[in-house]
Amino acid sequence: MKPSYWLLIFILCAVVGVGAGYFATLVTRPQLIPPQLRIATLREPTTVLFLGVDVVYTDMGRRKQKIDKDAFTGRSDTILVARLDPVSNSLRVISIPRDTEVRIPGNGIQKINAANAIGGQNLAIETVSGFLDETKIDHYVVLNVHGLVDLVNELGGITVEVPKKMQYMDWTAKLKIDLEPGMHTLTGNQAMGFVRFRHDALGDIGRVQRQSIFLRAVLDKALRPDSWAHLPKLLDIAQQYISTDMSIQDMMGMANFVRGVPKSNQLLTMMPGTFSPNGNWVVAPSDIRKMVARLNGANFVESSKDDIRISVENSSATEGMGRKVAKLLGVRGYRNVSVQQPNLDCPEGIKRTRIIAQKANPEDASLVRTDLGSIGDIVNASVGNIESSVTVVVGNDLAAKILEQENALTIPETAPQANSHGGITRR
Repeated sequence: MKPSYWLLIFILCAVVGVGAGYFATLVTRPQLIPPQLRIATLREPTTVLFLGVDVVYTDMGRRKQKIDKDAFTGRSDTILVARLDPVSNSLRVISIPRDTEVRIPGNGIQKINAANAIGGQNLAIETVSGFLDETKIDHYVVLNVHGLVDLVNELGGITVEVPKKMQYMDWTAKLKIDLEPGMHTLTGNQAMGFVRFRHDALGDIGRVQRQSIFLRAVLDKALRPDSWAHLPKLLDIAQQYISTDMSIQDMMGMANFVRGVPKSNQLLTMMPGTFSPNGNWVVAPSDIRKMVARLNGANFVESSKDDIRISVENSSATEGMGRKVAKLLGVRGYRNVSVQQPNLDCPEGIKRTRIIAQKANPEDASLVRTDLGSIGDIVNASVGNIESSVTVVVGNDLAAKILEQENALTIPETAPQANSHGGITRR
């Protein structure tokens, strides 16, 4: 496979947003792309399985210097199923936690990340397909996660919002994780720590959420014109760390398609579930059916206002704003609202409110946003409270609006009271 196409698929896997590599190549080095491929199109809906495979280590915990076939046969710590649909002009992605309990054909009930280690890509495809009600997987992409280190370093770092203090020593990987909360431009090793960190209350689920944040940030950086100068080096990196069954024609068609998908039609969600007593992630059959329907393009309002489960997190700089927003939502007719401890350690407050469609339900998130005065950004990714269907992360913009209009709003004292959980300082 020619290096330019390795870059394309590398970006495709690394950022889930696909197309950035091709776009950069087309602009800066169009001669690398044959004319017949410049007009390649995605003609029908296509489902791709992305696996992020952990680094292969020696007994001494040092990364192998030579990348060989063993680099793609380990446990898959990142599992994404992407549906690219030219009919609806949409990109829909389901992230499956690595600790999800599934039946691996011929191997009984195990964590889903074991499938690739046991039987390679074929068994991983069969396992994921069976788990998703026999969803047909058209193609696979396997990324050795250490490629992200080199990618980030070559791009000059990736800027992300670190939600809280992260400290841990991964002795196996010889990786020291030491990150302070706030906006930071992470080096390759720091980025690896950010996406690998599991030592908080949510374990692997928290890691899945941070991976989503990171992937979005990589996409934003890769699409910037000043990143295109790094193309030749990125080509070399991609060739080492990617394995795929896609043809050049397939990749170019997908890249041409995704470049035109608006953000509003990009949905990244985590498979919902609950923790079992042994710490595994267990998914109800009804949730699997719902996620598969979403993957295939279903759009629907899941609940009435009475049933929508809303979590409010006050990440503004104003004390007590979480309770005020919850009360306002009660006035607007929502009956299942709770105030939760903020996930972001940000004393100065975030600028813009985030309304998170936690369970692939942007319709419900849009309804909530409207009832909050159309303030804030809808986030089509499962990075909120895992028990909610919509998470409202209150920013300084919503707080200022409520304070400005508090008298005019005249929130009645008889409004339904939100359920409060946990002791927080800025509820």
